[in-house]
Amino acid sequence: MIYFIWGILNIGLFIYFIVVCFKATKLIREELGLFSSIVFVLGLLSFLGQSYNNNIKKEPNSSSIKTWKYISEDSSKILDSNLISIELERIFVVQYDLGIKYGQDKLTQKNIPISAYSSAKGFISGTNWVPKSIIINQTEDNYQFDYIVDGVVEWKLLGFIIYAQSKEYSGKAMLK
Repeated sequence: MIYFIWGILNIGLFIYFIVVCFKATKLIREELGLFSSIVFVLGLLSFLGQSYNNNIKKEPNSSSIKTWKYISEDSSKILDSNLISIELERIFVVQYDLGIKYGQDKLTQKNIPISAYSSAKGFISGTNWVPKSIIINQTEDNYQFDYIVDGVVEWKLLGFIIYAQSKEYSGKAMLK
């Protein structure tokens, strides 16, 4: 419920900010002239138009989600690959997931992890999930992996981080 309230608070403050900006632009135009109000608007647009720096969650030089790689996908050791998705946590309007890509070793016929990623979905306004590490370990059972996911939920207000909440998930992933 707190995620939902935090998201509504962020949306409300953003709308209030837009209203204040319109009123400020009108006051600047009346007091200082049209040129000053144009400079003010261009200044605001330059701040709002900057691309959101979310490189921690992205692969270098890519737009895809950051992925932890354990073995080369092009490796000749792998027969085929599969993907499983695990729900780490569901909180009212937000869900944290773990995706594990795995394949079968040609020689040993054991399932081995290839790569993994973690993401958040749902109503995530005002929060940002940043996975810090994902560890996938093989077990004696060929049809399950142990996993540990460490990350941080950044609680933001108008784009500024107010609080960083550490989260750790661990468990067993059952393979298909």
